[in-house]
Amino acid sequence: MLIGYGMPAPQSVALVGGTWLTADGGAALFDGKPARRARIARTGALSVNITLAEAVVPGIVAVLGLNVPAGVTVRAAGATGQTVRLPTGTVCAWLFPTGTAAVSSVAVQIETTVANVEVGEIAIFRTVDVGITDGWAVAPIDASTHTRTKGGQVNTVAGAVYRRLTATLSGRATAVVRKGGMAGTDWETVAMAMAGRQRACVVPQYRDIQTKAFDPVLAARAAMYGHATQLPSAENISRQYFSGYLEFEEIPA
Repeated sequence: MLIGYGMPAPQSVALVGGTWLTADGGAALFDGKPARRARIARTGALSVNITLAEAVVPGIVAVLGLNVPAGVTVRAAGATGQTVRLPTGTVCAWLFPTGTAAVSSVAVQIETTVANVEVGEIAIFRTVDVGITDGWAVAPIDASTHTRTKGGQVNTVAGAVYRRLTATLSGRATAVVRKGGMAGTDWETVAMAMAGRQRACVVPQYRDIQTKAFDPVLAARAAMYGHATQLPSAENISRQYFSGYLEFEEIPA
């Protein structure tokens, strides 16, 4: 499972090929609320240029809450992807850069002909690959509320549907858990970066079952943007080996 965490604060955001239609100047792109959208009047080849407060090696770039059709090309940090329409009806693009160099600016290019483009959220994450055991689950949670009349009839106030992931981390040695054994990071470092409901993402399924090759379409369908409701734990299973448990809830667009 891929975990995206630790997005640096954006210092500035600038448009190429468009002008802001919303007064916040793009602040809505980074507020953790993908349903709140920034609107852009496109005048040419559209690019959202983001300067970050610190350099990061981008492993995941998520562009959420779009109003463009599925199949539109999106480019960022050397990666290229296509917008996809999720079962909820929202459109998003998930990109998975493979570079190893840290960058302090990222340009998100959306190759669309839509005149007024809406973008709910842009997230640029460091990533780590954490093994999970069989039995992990993704459950849709319906936030609708229901009441019954005296006659037994049901009145429903519709709410959003979001997903909740529950997963057990597969056993790893102490070096991976708390001694920087994953390219300088470890479970505890990732957990602290996700604390306080910090923005993060999880991608529990992203490989073709037969070839084991990375499947970008499957990854985009499985990816969830939101926050951890149960930080990854470290539970001793044998001497210097640990397992753990994680709960993660999506913030829908």
